Amino acid sequence: MLKRCALALTLLAAACATNQDGGRLREIPKGLVHVVFTGIDQAPREDLSWREALRLQERAREELKRTAREEGHVAWFFHAFDEEDLVFILARWHAGQLGGTYEALARYTVPRTRRGEQELGVADEIAEYERGVGKVHAGMSLAEVEAVRGKPDRRVELGPFGAFDILYPDLCVRFLEGRAAHLWSPERCQP
Repeated sequence: MLKRCALALTLLAAACATNQDGGRLREIPKGLVHVVFTGIDQAPREDLSWREALRLQERAREELKRTAREEGHVAWFFHAFDEEDLVFILARWHAGQLGGTYEALARYTVPRTRRGEQELGVADEIAEYERGVGKVHAGMSLAEVEAVRGKPDRRVELGPFGAFDILYPDLCVRFLEGRAAHLWSPERCQP
């Protein structure tokens, strides 16, 4: 009986960690200071080819060049990925007292291909999660990184809670929102 309960809990936990298509989504930290994202799960969803997504991404970036500091500007973000899909959001900015909010207007799902990853500029970021550097991968907690690499030589706070770099002689791990988000050479993280 205990084994059946444990199996049921495991299956339930796996179901909760999957996207609506059944894949495990890895959410990408945005790394924006004092900024909140809302409405992502409720945003209208649309399936696009990588070419269609690239056209939308380029239009959003051009528009952002003109309106980046204005209330209500719209920006494009890489939100998540799994084995089959890339997920992007288009979100509108609302300023707040400290920071602000990006409200998702649309959520776009793009079939994952190598060409699409390259063209949409997300291939290196995905590689940090899937291949990593040695045994360190993006998405790991500080405790997980230290279990693999030991205590870092240095920790540099970046400002917002959960944003910091840890430095080893051969690796800098940037943490955003409390998770490893980037794996870089130490020179890239030096002040």
